[in-house]
Amino acid sequence: MTETAEFPTGPLPRHVVRPSAAAGFLLVHVAAVLGLLLVGFSWTGVALCVASYYLRMFAITAGFHRYFSHRAYRLSRVPQFLLAFLGQTSAQKGVLWWASNHRHHHKYSDRPEDIHSPVQNGFWWSHIGWILSGLYDETDYSRIPDLAKFPELRWLNRNQYAPTLVYALAVYFAFGWTGLVYGYFLSTVLLWHGTFTINSVMHLFGRRVFPTADQSRNSMIFALVTMGEGWHNNHHYYPSSAAQGFTWWQVDMSFSLLWLGEKIGLVTGLRRAPSPAVREALALARSKLDVSVVTSAQAMDGDPLDQLAARWEGIRDAARVTANYLRSPEALADLETARLRAVQRLDVLQADYAAARTRAEAAASSRLAELGAEIERTRRELHETLLRLVAAAESLGLSAAVSA
Repeated sequence: MTETAEFPTGPLPRHVVRPSAAAGFLLVHVAAVLGLLLVGFSWTGVALCVASYYLRMFAITAGFHRYFSHRAYRLSRVPQFLLAFLGQTSAQKGVLWWASNHRHHHKYSDRPEDIHSPVQNGFWWSHIGWILSGLYDETDYSRIPDLAKFPELRWLNRNQYAPTLVYALAVYFAFGWTGLVYGYFLSTVLLWHGTFTINSVMHLFGRRVFPTADQSRNSMIFALVTMGEGWHNNHHYYPSSAAQGFTWWQVDMSFSLLWLGEKIGLVTGLRRAPSPAVREALALARSKLDVSVVTSAQAMDGDPLDQLAARWEGIRDAARVTANYLRSPEALADLETARLRAVQRLDVLQADYAAARTRAEAAASSRLAELGAEIERTRRELHETLLRLVAAAESLGLSAAVSA
């Protein structure tokens, strides 16, 4: 699956369900229910279910999400592989597939391009429909070049169900049928829905503390259920932080465990929540961005190139306010220089084109055709440069500031 430079139009298809995916999903649910009826209630089983749930929830929240998707801290290669392996025991597809789609979600959160937005396509599509549809089975490696360079991660991604089968066999041999039913089937079902609520529920219900461009929300209940992911509005406001709870009372068990990992030297480069000063600077930048985008939108004629240009102008103003907090502001400066060169080149070409058209009004000369083709190529180059500018700004901590 690859992205194109064009903006998708129209609603995403919601009626497509891949039979094999739906069958596997239902089979695990049925196995959990029938298994409970056959094995019966067991406190040992309950303990196994809770332990298995939170062990693998940590691998999803601290691993798939904060490490692989957002690179909010650093690990050496062996712990990186083990965390990816543990995450795939949750049967949520491959680690690279997961990270690739999550980065896409942040780029287009709650806009038409977002593949699992409840705002755009309804609750059930965002909760489970998109993952069962078969429309997004392929991994777009272009979104994750920093991860795709590791052959062991690519192997895991290709063999997405190997870790979960190994895990199921391990709990069965260690704890028998009680372990398999409670420690694997029941905990996997709960883990699925616990994780999926962040896509669905946390964009519909809860408290909005920060004025992000999407509908992300905060919830203490879901933060406890998902080891900190319930502070979803916080996360979309400042996605580069490994901490999603910004205050002492916002419980974030995933970050607490990462903090312990940092203390023993396993975790490095752990990014903290933004300070009040940073939050104030971001709020000012976003207010400037909102004004810029609204003002520009009033004069737009619907040209995607004009829309991108206006969006970049707002991002650039926001970047100036928050330059001290960007990891690589010079990257934005280089891209801005490239944009200016493309704009100047386009102006010259358009002037030449107008002159040539005046001289050859009655016939389409070869020079006119060449200039027309060159202008189109330059427009595409400018379009792609602006896309890179927007992506670069979003990756440098301004993603929540960018609106469509």
